[in-house]
Amino acid sequence: MEDGIKARPARPVRRPQRRPAPRRSPGGPVARALGLAATVVLLGVGVAVLIMVTRDGGESPRQSFAATPTATATAAARDRRARPRRPRLTNAQRASRGAAVAQLRRQGFEPVSIATYRPRQALRVLIGRAKASTTVRGRRAFFFLREQYIGTDAATPSARLTVARQSGGQITLAYKRFAAGDKPCCPSDGTVKVRFAMGDGRLQPLDAIPPVAARMPPS
Repeated sequence: MEDGIKARPARPVRRPQRRPAPRRSPGGPVARALGLAATVVLLGVGVAVLIMVTRDGGESPRQSFAATPTATATAAARDRRARPRRPRLTNAQRASRGAAVAQLRRQGFEPVSIATYRPRQALRVLIGRAKASTTVRGRRAFFFLREQYIGTDAATPSARLTVARQSGGQITLAYKRFAAGDKPCCPSDGTVKVRFAMGDGRLQPLDAIPPVAARMPPS
């Protein structure tokens, strides 16, 4: 070029490069639909479980079943504490009771209950009912002063006779009275209680014993 000025070489023209389009994952809409469906199913299961857990007042079935035996055991323990335990009898006391039962059987009776015989008190009693093999009917009270047999409550049996109370040196018997026309099962003339105690060295009734006509059903 003229005047000693060199021309600068022309810069190459840069063309703008196109960014590659983002790749779409195969099956995009289908995958999103499946994911949404799975989410809905999980939410439904969670709601169902929550309803089952809270249906019975917020307690699960396992908790409900576990509470029942615990409450039962607590009630049973409370009952055991409330009921006084009877002290066990010694061998000598058992032998005394066995001898008293043998005395009843020799007279044709069987004890209604051996629980009324209390070997820790001086005056003791057993209610006996007539054996089926005998012609005697009714019950009698057999008294013992310690191990010694001292007699019965009356000369004749009574249809309905029980021990009402035992305290100190007294034993109270309860007699059911029959009225005219009563059936053997159903005495209707009330109950008379008679106290027995030792006096002057012998067994004595402290109250009047009902007559035999009232103690046995009408024939």
